[in-house]
Order: sequence, then C-alpha cells, then structure tokens
Amino acid sequence: MNPDEFCTSDQWSVLSAAASHSQFAGVLGGFLITAIALLMDKKSRESIHTLALFSSAVLVLMLSSFLFSLISGNQTPAEGDARGICAIAWTQGAVSTGMLAAGATAFFGGLGWMLASHAVNRVSEHDPDDVGAYCFLADLGGWLTFAATMTTTLILSETAVDYLHFMYGRRPEIFVTGLIVTAAALVILANFALVYVRTKTLRRSLADSAAPTRLALRSLKIATITTVVLAIGASWLAVTLARLPKGWLTEPNAGLVTFVLVLTLVVPTIVSTAICYSVASTDERASIRRARGKAAPRS
Repeated sequence: MNPDEFCTSDQWSVLSAAASHSQFAGVLGGFLITAIALLMDKKSRESIHTLALFSSAVLVLMLSSFLFSLISGNQTPAEGDARGICAIAWTQGAVSTGMLAAGATAFFGGLGWMLASHAVNRVSEHDPDDVGAYCFLADLGGWLTFAATMTTTLILSETAVDYLHFMYGRRPEIFVTGLIVTAAALVILANFALVYVRTKTLRRSLADSAAPTRLALRSLKIATITTVVLAIGASWLAVTLARLPKGWLTEPNAGLVTFVLVLTLVVPTIVSTAICYSVASTDERASIRRARGKAAPRS
C-alpha cells in the first residue's frame, strides 16, 4: 500500500507531529542547560547525581530535537512510490521518540534527586512535627521518577507496535505485540519495586531523628553511558538511512527493524531502569551496621 503525502498510519502522521516534537525536545534541553548552570554553584554532594543526569539528558534531547526537525523536512513525491521516504521518516521518528523518552526520564530522575536533597538538607533545621512533610517531598521525587519511567515505557511500547505496523503494512502478529507489552509490563514492575524499596528506606531514615540522613550516591554509569550510546547510535542511523538499500526499508530487512527496535525500546528502558535503581535513598547496609552498633553491648 502506497502511503499518502503525510505518511499517515492509524490516522496519525509522523511528518505532521515532527515539528512540535522538535520544539518540545529543544525547550526541555534548553531548560536543563539553565538548571545545570544553577547547580554548578551548589556545593552539596548530592548535586553530582543531578548534574550527571541533566548533562547526558541535554545531549540526547538536543540531538532528538535535531532529528525531529529532519523528519519535518522530508517531502514525499507528488507522483510515484512514497513508501521509501515514509519508511525513512517512520524509522527516524521511532528512534527520535526513544531519545526523547530517555531524556525526559533523566530530567525527572534529576528532579527527584533535587527534591530528595532539599528534604534531607532541611529536615534537621525544622521542627520535628514537620518531618512528615519532608518525608513526603522526598517520596515525591522518587515516585515522579517512576511515573516518568512508566509513562515513557508505555509510550515506547506503543511506538514499537506502530512502527512494525507501518513497516510491514499490517498489524504485528499477536505474539509479537504480546511480547512487547509483556516486556514493558515487566520493566514497569521492576522499576516500581526499585523505587518502592528506595523511597521506603529514605523515609525511614528521615523519620529517625537520632541519626543524620546521608544519601547514597549509587553509580549512574549505566544510565549515563547508555544515554550517550543511544544519542550517538540513533543519530547516526537516522542520518544514514537514505544511503541504505531501498529494499531494506520498503521490504523491511529483519536485522534493520530489530536494530531500530533496540534503539527505540530496549536501550531507553535500560536507561529508565538504571535511573530507578539510582533513586535517592540511604545505604541500607550502612543503616544496618549503625543499628547493630547501637544494639551491641558496651564493654
């Protein structure tokens, strides 16, 4: 089936939506640059996490904005087969959406750290009756991160299904759709468990006024490195699609489609899970050691 001039599939046009998506990604990236400049003046140890997340998010969001602008520049021929151009646009749209999702998740991950850091630094300065409010603020940061990861995972799973629908000209097989939906559900459940454990530990520490709360700086290497890899790999693929054999797009090459799905769904979900793993919390093992030290009999 030859697509229309807007490359419409399921009553939605990737060409028509590209310009607004480009603006959104650019504005979000610009906001993060401002936030990074403000965080540079802070000397708190917790700002390390926020700066790391925001810095990698700026790269992926700016490149995502650029790729969406490329999509908006695609022109389908007035006569002839438009499938090749539309396949390029849909592939670029899929990987750009994955980049935008990863950047948005990193944005909320950094915001969560800002809220938790504020709660930890201020809770000791106020009346004990206000501890509950600061516990809520710290919890809010973690659950906002989870909400972002859950939403982006659901969006990306539907993006993957829509991409397969367009590329093959029919709805994906039930087992393929079921596999994508099941994988997304498992990722969401894993992220929920991570955030639940992290926020519960932090809330317990904040409520214990006898001991100061010290946030654990868990490694962000996986989140930041995979975000950068996604930005580089997706950008390279998007700008080289026109030089690939046309048959790989019009009669989809399974390897190419799989690679696109990895960049669209798999890598961004790895980023989201890594960010949920690093949600602000205390070191549970250190807390256990302190509790054992207090319980140990004095000689």
